[in-house]
Amino acid sequence: MRVRVDILEKSFETFRACGRGECECAVFWTGPQDKDGVDGVEHPVHQRSPYGYDVNDQWLTDFWKRLVVSKETIKAQVHTHPGVAFHSATDDRWPIVSQPGFLSIVIPDFAMGDVSLKGAWIGRLGEDGTWRRVTPAEEVIALA
Repeated sequence: MRVRVDILEKSFETFRACGRGECECAVFWTGPQDKDGVDGVEHPVHQRSPYGYDVNDQWLTDFWKRLVVSKETIKAQVHTHPGVAFHSATDDRWPIVSQPGFLSIVIPDFAMGDVSLKGAWIGRLGEDGTWRRVTPAEEVIALA
C-alpha cells in the first residue's frame, strides 16, 4: 500500500492534538476502491481514554455513507497505544473492517515520538480471522 508522507504526518498531528500524550486516538486511512494508495485521513468522533477509544455510532454510519458516494474505502485503521505498540484483544475482535487482507497499525507512545512507523505494530487480517504481524513495515507500506 502506498502512503504519502503527508498522510503519516497528518495522522501524527491528529494523534498528538487529540490524545495529548495521555489518551489513545484513532484515524482511518482512506483511498479509492480501485487503487492501492492512501489519499485521505479520517479522524472519527470518538470517546478516548488512556487505554482505549470508542467510535461514535452515528459518525460511523455517516462515514460509511460518504465512502459509498465517493467510491472510497478504508485502507487501514491506525491508532495509538501507551508505551509499546501491540494488538490488544479488543483490537483483534473489533476492527473497523473485517475483510481478509485489511491492515491495522498501532503507533507506540501515543505518537509522541518520531513521525515514522518505527516501533509500530502492523498486522494483516488473515482468511481465518486472525491477525498476523507484518515485519518489516516496508513489506506492506511504501512511504512516498
